[in-house]
Amino acid sequence: MSKNQKQGLNWKLLIIIILLVFIISGGITFYIKYQKITETRPFTIDPEITIDPNKGYHISYWDYNLLIGQDEDYNQFIKEVIEEFNTKYPNIKVTYKLLPFSTGEQKLREALELGNPPDIYHDIFSRRLISEELQIPVNLLFREGDQGSYNQLGISALTYDNKIWGLPNWLLPQIWVGNQRMLDVSKINLAKIKAQGWSWDEFCQSAIKIKGLQDDSYIVFNPYNSEIFYQLLDTMDNNNLLSVEDSSLNREVLVTIFTFLDKLRKEKVFPRKINKMNKRLVAGFWEGEAGMIAPVNIFLLNNLLKRNLKERYIDLTLLPIPSNSKEHKVPIKVISLLLFRQEEYQGDDHSKAVYQFAKFINQEKSLYLAQRLKVMPAYIPLQDIWQEKVSLSTNLKEEIISYINRGNYRRITSKYSLESKLRQIIDKHYQEFWLKTLSVDRVVDDIIDESIKYLNRDKTKKVEEN
Repeated sequence: MSKNQKQGLNWKLLIIIILLVFIISGGITFYIKYQKITETRPFTIDPEITIDPNKGYHISYWDYNLLIGQDEDYNQFIKEVIEEFNTKYPNIKVTYKLLPFSTGEQKLREALELGNPPDIYHDIFSRRLISEELQIPVNLLFREGDQGSYNQLGISALTYDNKIWGLPNWLLPQIWVGNQRMLDVSKINLAKIKAQGWSWDEFCQSAIKIKGLQDDSYIVFNPYNSEIFYQLLDTMDNNNLLSVEDSSLNREVLVTIFTFLDKLRKEKVFPRKINKMNKRLVAGFWEGEAGMIAPVNIFLLNNLLKRNLKERYIDLTLLPIPSNSKEHKVPIKVISLLLFRQEEYQGDDHSKAVYQFAKFINQEKSLYLAQRLKVMPAYIPLQDIWQEKVSLSTNLKEEIISYINRGNYRRITSKYSLESKLRQIIDKHYQEFWLKTLSVDRVVDDIIDESIKYLNRDKTKKVEEN
């Protein structure tokens, strides 16, 4: 082969290699762009697709044992629900798992990271939107009239970006509990408070009156439960804790809340040992020492209401959370069923089978637990039945309904992971405020410093990912 022929061959090889490089790189670029388009394309469900009666479906349901101390009863209840559902839909098999309260959310996050979450999760912590990627907006599954059959506060609480992210199950007004006899002796106008609400200052003056009844009278705030912080935040006019750019926490809001708590602390309205007053929350109430206690979650409230039926010397009453807003809205927790899909999507018909079981629990079986837990069903057709059957005095039922009608629902941010981390930061320093007797400036500085570090790290991480 001559020198000129070799050079010609080398040029041809070089041109072929260059063309191959262009073709391969172009193909890779097209694939990446296609993947991005696919990833950003909104998830939809074909309304025409139906459940195939000849096809077997296997769905998973994660729940919590909501009848604390009655594990066998709750397990039996769930089994009976599934058996009854299977008489209508024998081709839809349901497996369920009861989660520990302390680690349930972590187990869900781990399953989401693996791309294999349960089909249905009972969101008793009122988180609403946990994964925008794998959570199914239930409005994609609604039929005509479905949305209107729920209390609209429950629907709005679960709505973000024009999507409804869960089926509202129960509505629980955030209230504090009072000893009516102590409040009456203190000449506190309960009728006005329940009808119109009360300000932070009015609450403080009432707490001082209770403290003045006798040496061992007091109010109790659980120092280990920061829910009080978020409840007070919900009742503020200016309650934007996070800046629009998600760049920092609002110092003014933090100072306002902790100043109110510090004022109560300085007035010495709590038990002498503030760092241990959580131990007096229930005991002090039934011993007639605690005039008001907070916070009160769904399980504690249920326990208190059941015992109140047997008590002769204590009259329990439900109090709205004090507010520094003129509207005096009542914060509401919305407990819901969240639906998920797996990374390896099982099809629109599978999602519809999941929805069918979620709707069955939500509309036909939630009344039993709503009666036991003393919480209002969000499904409107069940509300009148609940009022007739729930074992509460007429006054307490009227109070719960009144507070729900004045209900309000707000969040720190719509971003689940961000809100979760900010809550962790606030929770830690809230405890230290009580347990270490920190000043307002110190606790606010600590919260802001730690949150800024996290927010800056989060921004850096996002920049690197992009």
